[in-house]
Amino acid sequence: SMARDPKKDAVDDALRAFLRCVDEYQTSSAEVAACCKSGVFDIAQARKNMAGNGIGVSQIHYPARMRARATVDVTPFEGKGGEEASMRLKMRESTILVDEHGEEDPGMDRDPIKWFGVLVPVHLKNSQATFKKGLASAVGAARAVVEMEAHYARYQELLSEVEGDT
Repeated sequence: SMARDPKKDAVDDALRAFLRCVDEYQTSSAEVAACCKSGVFDIAQARKNMAGNGIGVSQIHYPARMRARATVDVTPFEGKGGEEASMRLKMRESTILVDEHGEEDPGMDRDPIKWFGVLVPVHLKNSQATFKKGLASAVGAARAVVEMEAHYARYQELLSEVEGDT
């Protein structure tokens, strides 16, 4: 029987890792698209339900000085077994409002969902939850892209070594 070539096995392993990342990216991207579609639909339903009460859901109802609740921090690092990427989703407990000098303004309720009253329509709450889920999926898609690039570079490097040996 013929002995397996460890270099060719390494090429195969690198290709499989790359293809796993491609699959993760496609799955996460589909989840992002589904969450966006569902979230927008829920906002439309909330607008319809709230319009009768004289309350609107639109861009003009948010203060211009509002800052994002979530940020994505991408930090590539060298880990065991090759290139890896660390992605962190930083979520604040509440929306940050700043004054004209960039200082935090404590004067307004920080959860944007509460800006629409005490009895917020279910569709508005659902859209907020759906967009949070979509954000987590977007982080997964971004992580998959970074890992995909690293695995593909490793695959090309190993393949060139194998081809150079033959």
